[in-house]
Amino acid sequence: MRKYFWKIALLAATTGCTSYEFEQNISDINTNTDVVFSGQVTVVKDTDQQNDLSDKATSILENVVGEAEAVQLMLAKSPAFQKLLFTNLKEGSLAAQTGRIPNPTFAFERMVKGSETEYGRFLTFGLLDLLSLPSKQTTSKIAVEIANVNLASEILGSIMDVRLAWLDSVAAEEKFAIAEKTFVALSGSAELAKRMKQTGNMTTTDRIKEQLVYSESVISLAEAEQLRVSTRERLISLIGLNSSEAAMLSLPGSLPPLAEKPIEMSELVQVFEDRFDVKLARLDYELALAAMGIENVSTYTDLEIGIRNDRINDGGSISNKRGYELEVEVPVFDWGGAQRNALQAEVLAKQQNFKQVTLAAASGLRDAYNSYRTSFDIAQHYQEQIIPMHEVLLDEANYNYNGMIIGVFELLEAGREKSLADKKSIDANHNLLKAELNLRSSALGRSVGAETGAIATNAVKKPKGH
Repeated sequence: MRKYFWKIALLAATTGCTSYEFEQNISDINTNTDVVFSGQVTVVKDTDQQNDLSDKATSILENVVGEAEAVQLMLAKSPAFQKLLFTNLKEGSLAAQTGRIPNPTFAFERMVKGSETEYGRFLTFGLLDLLSLPSKQTTSKIAVEIANVNLASEILGSIMDVRLAWLDSVAAEEKFAIAEKTFVALSGSAELAKRMKQTGNMTTTDRIKEQLVYSESVISLAEAEQLRVSTRERLISLIGLNSSEAAMLSLPGSLPPLAEKPIEMSELVQVFEDRFDVKLARLDYELALAAMGIENVSTYTDLEIGIRNDRINDGGSISNKRGYELEVEVPVFDWGGAQRNALQAEVLAKQQNFKQVTLAAASGLRDAYNSYRTSFDIAQHYQEQIIPMHEVLLDEANYNYNGMIIGVFELLEAGREKSLADKKSIDANHNLLKAELNLRSSALGRSVGAETGAIATNAVKKPKGH
């Protein structure tokens, strides 16, 4: 029996075993700056690593947290991100396990009959498993590659989520500052209108209109504060900060400035086979195709072989019995035709899915690029045309007020219109930056689905002249 066992072991060893090189995969992903925007992905397996990363996070939080720093904080602090890594390690390890044959089963028995004692040793293993090992290892390698691509895609998704949350939070901070300034200015305007009404220099209608404008600013300030808090808390949650660390978080007062020129399509990934979504669809098809051969055979039958070696002691007379048995599943009632049809249909469906994903990838990239260019043109128009014109109008209003050509309320109205234009410009820049992230992630095959928001258009007009 021993020689049979070693033959089996030798055969299994010479075919090699698939393994999931998780640490190497992490290292490769860290070198890809398209995926890891800032910092390094680290798998935290012990307390010392966690303490080192916590110290790094504290150091980052001592300064204003930019977009790159927000990503570094997430990589260092987020339990959800670490869960993602370990979940992938589990999936990759299980994928590698599918390329190994089940262990043989060893049975030992001792039977006594009068003066006769019989020792039975029985070794059983799946013959079909052994014969199909090369094919299983092929499918296992494909499954491991799928786990590799999934990990890179999930890491990109997590990083993009933090970048989007950072943009949302900074935009909310910027708009809150404008709402606060507008509220202060309009509270003074409302108080002035109240006093003018008391002295008989303003009608009741104009007084109420001024109060309504002020009331609208109160609501706008409350909404801006709520947006500021909710976006900040989302960012804190994604990063994984505790209460004391969240209190330390300081964000910039404004979004990054508009780029001098837009991204060209040629700068993006043009080899569609390198996209995550296309890779996964292709590998999924290849996996189904490779597995079809193994599963086709298993729909017909199953084979198990057992090797037996018995030793009999009959009153001091020793004898041995050796032999084997073959167990075959006989396809009498079910020849597996329905299963084979299902397998073939699955392969064909995944083939068509691969084709569809490839087509959709090209269309999705064109759509994302068009959205980006539209957002760029709008943001540029606000920066180069609309905001400068409002600045001129506000300067003119100040000049006319100093020359007593217009009153204080006309001057305040010009300031309100400038503030509204500033909010719209922030929205336009915010939309552009989100569209850029969506474009870059779409080019890699992991669309973050960042939707551009509508630019506010509502403005409260006050009557001219008093």
